[in-house]
Amino acid sequence: MRLAVLSASFGLLLSSAAIAADAPAVPEVQLIPQDNANPGLTVKTPSPGATANLVPGGPILQSVTLRTNVRGGRGNVIDVVPDFHFVAPNGNAIIIHRELVDTSGAISQTDIPDATIRIPAAAQKKGAVQSGGWTCGKNQYYVTIRAFIMDAEGNRSNPVEYTIHCNGG
Repeated sequence: MRLAVLSASFGLLLSSAAIAADAPAVPEVQLIPQDNANPGLTVKTPSPGATANLVPGGPILQSVTLRTNVRGGRGNVIDVVPDFHFVAPNGNAIIIHRELVDTSGAISQTDIPDATIRIPAAAQKKGAVQSGGWTCGKNQYYVTIRAFIMDAEGNRSNPVEYTIHCNGG
């Protein structure tokens, strides 16, 4: 399994002191280089105000890493697996919401479902990972998606916009 890390230090490897101080970090993201032979992922640096409206105790997206060609539970191969690293200081993150921003393929919003987060509260408080998954198929295209995490109180994390590049797209 190949792991390409977006050392997305979204301000992000937050210490418990930063969380205790209720001071959300300002995200920064470094892009991974594209490998045209394999699907890839780029992450857009959030705007400077992206964390301005975060609520103390609300979830914070810390970084995104990429795994490719992952064998699924039923033996199928998942081409691209973005892993969303986050902290939810109150331990109550419940959903990752994804919305279609742009694509060069035949992708619609209905192809990009939200995902329920079923990670124990203690793990969320320390830092946890919610994984996605994308099967590219044979066509060459890209799809740009905006994602954020929401907690049980309706608080949203900082949004992250990322692009999956399928078959060199």
